[in-house]
Amino acid sequence: MGRTGTTAPPEPAGVRTADELVLRLRALRSWAGVSYHEIHRRVTTSRRRRGVSELPAYNTVYRCLQPGRTRLDVELVVDIASALLDDESHVAGWRQAHQVVAGRAADAGIVTVGDSLPADPEGFVGREAEIAEVLAAYRTGATTVVIGGMAGVGKTQLARHLGHRLVAAGHGAELQLAVDLRGFDPERPPADPGAVLEGFLRRLGVPGSQVLGLDLSGRVRRFRQLVAERNVLVLLDNAASEDQVHPLLAPGTPTLVTSRYQLDAGTNARALAIGVFSESESLQLLRRTAGSAAVAADESTALRIAELVGHLPLALAVVAGRIDDLPGWSLADHLERLTEHRDRLRLEDSVGPALALSYEALPPERRWLLRVLALHPGRDFDGYAAAAAAGLDPAEVELELAQLVRASLVQTSEPGRFGLHDLVRLFLHDRSRDEDRGAARRDALTRIAGFYAAGVLRAGGTYAPHEVIRWDFGQLTDAELPPMAERDAARSWLDAERPNLVAVTRTAAEAGLAEPVKAVSTAAHYYLDTCGYFTEAEVIHRLAVTTAQDDQARSLAHNKLGCALWRLGRYAEGRECYEQALELVRRTGNRTGIGLCLGNVALGHYRLGRYRDSVDCYRQALALLDDEDVMSPSASTHRGGLGWGLLRLGLVEQALAEFEVGLAKARRLGENTCEEAYALLNLGAAQERLGALEQASEYGERSLTLSRKLEFRSNEGDGLNLLGRIQLARGDADAAVHLHAEALDVVLEIGHRSLAVEVRNDHGTALTRTGRFDEATAAHTQAMADAETMGDRYELACAWRGLGDVLESCGDAAAARDHHARALTLFGDLGTPEAGGPVSGT
Repeated sequence: MGRTGTTAPPEPAGVRTADELVLRLRALRSWAGVSYHEIHRRVTTSRRRRGVSELPAYNTVYRCLQPGRTRLDVELVVDIASALLDDESHVAGWRQAHQVVAGRAADAGIVTVGDSLPADPEGFVGREAEIAEVLAAYRTGATTVVIGGMAGVGKTQLARHLGHRLVAAGHGAELQLAVDLRGFDPERPPADPGAVLEGFLRRLGVPGSQVLGLDLSGRVRRFRQLVAERNVLVLLDNAASEDQVHPLLAPGTPTLVTSRYQLDAGTNARALAIGVFSESESLQLLRRTAGSAAVAADESTALRIAELVGHLPLALAVVAGRIDDLPGWSLADHLERLTEHRDRLRLEDSVGPALALSYEALPPERRWLLRVLALHPGRDFDGYAAAAAAGLDPAEVELELAQLVRASLVQTSEPGRFGLHDLVRLFLHDRSRDEDRGAARRDALTRIAGFYAAGVLRAGGTYAPHEVIRWDFGQLTDAELPPMAERDAARSWLDAERPNLVAVTRTAAEAGLAEPVKAVSTAAHYYLDTCGYFTEAEVIHRLAVTTAQDDQARSLAHNKLGCALWRLGRYAEGRECYEQALELVRRTGNRTGIGLCLGNVALGHYRLGRYRDSVDCYRQALALLDDEDVMSPSASTHRGGLGWGLLRLGLVEQALAEFEVGLAKARRLGENTCEEAYALLNLGAAQERLGALEQASEYGERSLTLSRKLEFRSNEGDGLNLLGRIQLARGDADAAVHLHAEALDVVLEIGHRSLAVEVRNDHGTALTRTGRFDEATAAHTQAMADAETMGDRYELACAWRGLGDVLESCGDAAAARDHHARALTLFGDLGTPEAGGPVSGT
């Protein structure tokens, strides 16, 4: 029996959100009958016994068990579960549940916001009364219109058309913000409102440094302030709930919302429930396609056709497309065929007959193409991907897609990109299950996954040629790939297909296709990391961890996941991944792999302030890599890591020597690489510490120029920050403030939380020198909070020192001494030279 009389402890199976996981963890606490203080005691005791230095405060443990959190520390969740369970075999389930929650949270944060409306639907007909009602509503003070109705009724088409009408009438002429909220997406969770607001604010010109420093309520306030001053129109398509929509509404700003539910959007909002077409609207659509004369000659038959498909706009559009394709058929012929199909469909009668007739009239190859397109997990795709899915020639498929668009079976919102309506996709899934063997469906999924895996291998190889030497993949596809011989073309493909890479990798993982998952994780890593797409990287690499087939593959996946988590400021999780990677690769005996993993473990020591451990670990790593004469990015970047550990310990000349070797190693990889940009930055930092400001500035400028050329965003931010410190050392505090602010914009735009802490502290120091004490206090205070959360003791000490400097400048000597004393204690614990007095730079 359980501790409170139950037969077994609550388990986390099936949880999908952080709140659900917390509620299940609270149920476990109730089952165990253990107080919060006792949980805290058990967790800290366990960590001390295991030699874990990070001991959570009582409030940290308490907050982990409270709802309303968007992210949870996996190690704390596991430790709490372990403290409450007698049987350790149950603990693994809590770690797995956290991985599920983390993956969905990451997916919800991946949102695309447009700064213009999608194209006005070609040949839009009907809805004159609704359009007039909406235009009148805006003229009389309404600001939000919620268009509700069933799937296929034309909500999105109407909203897009209305948007263009409103812009023509002067509403939103300056800027339109459009987003798909994914309220009913079968594959991905609804878009997170905070992520949507981040996209809105960026489109409105707010720097990343300001956006990412705001919580949800702060983003709401800033969004409403900005749109109140500008002529903006907002389109929120496919909303799931009021909770998702309300943060995205701004008083006085025209907003169009679509949803399958009739949502309450608050004051100054109008609900517009749209149903199927009226008889006159149905005839209007049929006249546009079949011709006015044909409908006029047999209007009763035209009306009967409309009745058979329930006057549903999507179904009518499909029927109209079929009529257009068969000019030799009379309306009576079409009616007869529709009648025959009505009783053998799984979809609702309104859309099923229309889709069935149009589908069955297609040639077999075109039907096959449609069925495999429904298996594509992304929201849209290009002609090459469609051809790969069907195993056909791209030129042939382009012609087929044009015919399917004409028949309203395939949609397109921009040239060269295609998609399916949800109901069409559902219909085709049914048909595929009926008509295709399971093996054929699996083969199609394999071709889709293989196409994207091969595509990212080619694009990634063009984008970062020096990475290819470490890749070892067989032929993943026979399909033709788009041209990507030039770096710009490769980058454009990666940018366009990034959401599909996430979706396809997830589908491939669910289907047990380990090799394509491994390929995407491997080849997309450099692009995702250097361009700052850390959330997408987390999702992809986590899937690679779960599907890896051997210790070598699992080690590589853990390494890449650790990197993404480190960039996101989740040091404890990142360190765990690095340590698991090292343990796995040691089983293989791969000396190069062990060296690469040791370097990543060293990075974990560095970020947690264990500089001597970091230096020792880097030296072990480099001994292995040098012995194997490895020509890889890590042979250079690990030299940089070693140099930074030495720099933190005050051994500047030794650090400079390591940085010089790192630059030489980088140049072995080729010209103009991200590794070279990083090595130049490191040399600039060492020269800054030595007081050689001219040399430091030269290295910093060269690094910045190359980083911008390569779109190496994190190094760009780091370079701007270095140049800011150099300007401050030269005595130009105003120039320093400007450079640090620019650096903060960059690093927060890409979500690089660990670098953002350092930049905030440096920014605060420069602000203090200009007398902007309130801003300096805010910068250091935010840095302190973030450093505490991440466990970055060095930057925590810098924040205490910076706040002490502000207090000293403001004349509060006693408080300043207290803050400086706290900083010196931390610096002393870390063993850095700052404990003996101030040094230049960070």
